Amino acid sequence: MSFFESFKQALESLGANKLRSALTMLGIIMGVFSVITIVAIGNAAESYISSEFEKMGANTITITYQKSDISESDMLTLEDFETIKQVAPEVKNIAASIQRSGSLRIGEKTRDAIVNGVSSQYKSFSAIEMADGRFINDFDNTSKSNVIVVDEYFAKRYFKRVDIVGETVTFRTSWGKLINMQVVGVIKSYGELYESMLDNENVPAVVYVPITTLQSIYFNNKILQSIDVSTEQKDGLKELGDRIVKALERKRGKSDLFYAQSSQDVQKIISNILGVISSILLVIAVITLIVGGIGIVNILLVSVTERIREIGIRKALGAQKIDILMQFITESIIMTGISGMIGIFLGITAGNIISKMINIPPSVDIPVIIGAFLGSVALGLIFGVYPAKKAADLDPIEALRYE
Repeated sequence: MSFFESFKQALESLGANKLRSALTMLGIIMGVFSVITIVAIGNAAESYISSEFEKMGANTITITYQKSDISESDMLTLEDFETIKQVAPEVKNIAASIQRSGSLRIGEKTRDAIVNGVSSQYKSFSAIEMADGRFINDFDNTSKSNVIVVDEYFAKRYFKRVDIVGETVTFRTSWGKLINMQVVGVIKSYGELYESMLDNENVPAVVYVPITTLQSIYFNNKILQSIDVSTEQKDGLKELGDRIVKALERKRGKSDLFYAQSSQDVQKIISNILGVISSILLVIAVITLIVGGIGIVNILLVSVTERIREIGIRKALGAQKIDILMQFITESIIMTGISGMIGIFLGITAGNIISKMINIPPSVDIPVIIGAFLGSVALGLIFGVYPAKKAADLDPIEALRYE
């Protein structure tokens, strides 16, 4: 019997039990769907993280504390910027930020807010893009100006437009102090998922003000949690970080106060975490595929039992073992092959939808798609062998006697 005839008979057999075939295929569909979706989102997330680090500058170093029990007099302040410039002239940008909570009043409306006090070069270390106006600058920090930068979503929600430079927003501290802040800039929003989160009034808005302004509002507390520096050089980041740390510790006459972590280190840590998560999810997806394959074995064995007389008649009419073997293996491959194609389509679709929701470009590799399809076909071949062999080994006389 030719492969074409085996293929035709396999299709007819599957078509005679449409619901059973569809339910059997579901496990393989879900497994392939999971694999494609996980790989698509994993690749997209990794590409997105790499691009975001590129925007922020891959050659950045964060100086922060080694331990939590450091005395207030030894903590980082804006005055440390000068020390860093002196010992590391190759440093291009220096920035710091602090964070406080409060609320914003816009007319009669009020919204909880996370207020970021930032230095003028903070934007160089972030993926912030302006939709209107400007970001916090040197003059704002020098003069401790009451200015604020909001995001695009905030502007559209509370002012019904994006171009709101010059408008006034009132910042209310946790103890009730009111400060009128003039909007000087609007940054672009971070995508649909971010905006859908902010639709919930309980989620605080994120805004930016000069760091010196926020420090003066909060009783001139000058303590910083960290300082970021960036450089043009790609090599020697560890040496540069160590040099800055030693200078800051020498200034305080103490050791083991600070440590330096490069953006490359952070990127590796994040990539490793994503890799572990993706691996765990892929293992679960593979288990789903195996369970689906076992389901195919089960259904084919049931099919063999139901078609014993048919197999006996075919053998009596001259069908060879290889013909019976090919028919059942072909049925298995058709089920897993179609399941693979459906799973791939659903996986790509889901990956694109999720990527759009979290505002990252979709990424599905062609080799992964081909591998997923060939893998599903291979599953059909592997899991179809035992039922097919059992059918092929049936004694035609015994088969014809079967009721």
